[in-house]
Amino acid sequence: MTILLLVAGLEFPVVMALIDAYNRPAEHFTKGEPDKRSWIKWLWVAVVTVPVLVGYGIVLGYHETVVKRNRAASS
Repeated sequence: MTILLLVAGLEFPVVMALIDAYNRPAEHFTKGEPDKRSWIKWLWVAVVTVPVLVGYGIVLGYHETVVKRNRAASS
């Protein structure tokens, strides 16, 4: 039971990033719709590889290139 809870906790950020990518408009991605599709594919790879901690690199890359790029400027 503890292992299942640990894996679910590891998968949570990746699943949230995947949901974010599906719901984000194509204009938020650098090259539009093709870039959005490629990020969604990479995030599916991250879902599979996150238990060995490789998937977090993909999620961090998504955050840096898509999420931070489109964040409203705050002072």
